[in-house]
Amino acid sequence: MNPSIHAAHGGYSRAQIALHWLSVALMCSLVLAGELRHLLVEHADMRMRPIMIVHIGSGMALLVVMLMRSALRAGRAKPIGATTLQQWCAHIVHLAMYVFVLGECLAGWVIVNAKGLVIPMPGTGWDFPRLVDADPQLVRYMVQAHEWLGFLLYALLAAHIGAALWHHWVVKDGTLGHMGRPGWRLARRGQRLQNAS
Repeated sequence: MNPSIHAAHGGYSRAQIALHWLSVALMCSLVLAGELRHLLVEHADMRMRPIMIVHIGSGMALLVVMLMRSALRAGRAKPIGATTLQQWCAHIVHLAMYVFVLGECLAGWVIVNAKGLVIPMPGTGWDFPRLVDADPQLVRYMVQAHEWLGFLLYALLAAHIGAALWHHWVVKDGTLGHMGRPGWRLARRGQRLQNAS
């Protein structure tokens, strides 16, 4: 694959696309489980354990996926056709989302540990390391931080989705389509056009 052609088409690699949509699925699972947990608490329902397993498991998986995405994104070229202001806005929103997602996942991890519990690694027999010792006061503080980070993250996600739809429906520059199909196809198409010219 020619990196310059790949960058010129603003394409994403297959790994970036797969991790993007995996993180979307994990985020949906995490949010739904979290909101359902609040509903169960309000109705004094004791079936919270499986819901929290899904919530915490999705959060830990999302943490790993976002670290992988951060590593892949570090080397990605900026797409052509965007103004400097648009590039900076996109960069700031993406950076903020990565920071808040990672912060939200780490806050949840601290909450579990501060409650005196550990998070198991499925299928390994091991546990994720403890970040902190049991501390009820820290639990109260981190629960509040977890909630506020969640609200800020929702706002950033709304801005991200809104910008993607604006590019797709108003600007019509194909930005949204790049995340829907592997960048290697764009690169191969560009190579064929280059060879034909």
